[in-house]
Amino acid sequence: MKCITAIIVAAFLIVIDFPSSSARPTNLQEQKQANWKSALEGIYVGVETLKALMGYYQDEDVDTYLNGGGDLTIDAMENEEDQTTIQIVGLGLGRTGTTSLAIALEILKYTVIHDDEQTELTDLFDAIEEEDIDDDYMHEILGLRGYNATFKTADYDYVAQHPEVKAILSIRDTPDKYVDSWLLAAPFMTILEKRPFCWMSTVQTLIPSFEAEYKHETTNGKPKDYLDRETLRANYVSYNRKVQEAIPSDRLLTFNAKQGWEPLCEFLGVAVPEGILYPHVHTRAKLLGEMWFLELITWIWPLAGLLPLICIIMIPTYYTSRVRVIKSKSN
Repeated sequence: MKCITAIIVAAFLIVIDFPSSSARPTNLQEQKQANWKSALEGIYVGVETLKALMGYYQDEDVDTYLNGGGDLTIDAMENEEDQTTIQIVGLGLGRTGTTSLAIALEILKYTVIHDDEQTELTDLFDAIEEEDIDDDYMHEILGLRGYNATFKTADYDYVAQHPEVKAILSIRDTPDKYVDSWLLAAPFMTILEKRPFCWMSTVQTLIPSFEAEYKHETTNGKPKDYLDRETLRANYVSYNRKVQEAIPSDRLLTFNAKQGWEPLCEFLGVAVPEGILYPHVHTRAKLLGEMWFLELITWIWPLAGLLPLICIIMIPTYYTSRVRVIKSKSN
């Protein structure tokens, strides 16, 4: 009964028309709220993630291209004034405050590519995987589509080769704190490898990008060790060092979210927002709520196929029983 209830609730949340298609937090100080509330918000994020992985938010032109029926959309902006170029690249490993940083950049009026946008850009990830375009052309297209900051499409080599681009390396207090936090998020990769996620076309398109982020970038090219604590710890230290060695200091900000607005705004040459605290989002409890929901889907998805069959069986049975009751009463 609990499983049936869960799948019904999940199905309802998937089809309901939410007011926003973004799972970006609206509470920018999530560390101050109760764990139970963060966990519930994490379940909501899990629902949004499921919808995104099912292709719910993909543009029609993206679907057409992926299905082989159209050309790659170069410019999706109706107003040419919204066209731009990539100016900022976030280079921090996952769980180093990248979501908080992405929201901070949006507050500073940047248009950012982060987790929410990744599933909306599957046409570009497919094109890069098929070698139809290269990194430079991909980022040119992203600029023409209105994005000027990215966390998901560029590495430190790209930044090093483009002197017009600045980079932000987000870090944690210690390598061990990074590992503790990352090991809560890393099972996402395992979930994607399970049914029904591995059957979803959006997941199949993005899986090379997910594997690069979760298995290769975090292990220095040792994907089998992506859940090994010592491998993750050693890579965190060496990765940060490589970034700092590859990019000139005047184009790189090494940034801890605890530092707040001042160093970030000084680096970007903008004013500190008045009356807005620096965001602190995506807490441990929230992440656990999201992972719980997505893992739940891997257990209960077979029931989704049984529900229509149950309805087909139960409705006539119920109708027949009601007819019998009415007839017995009339007699």
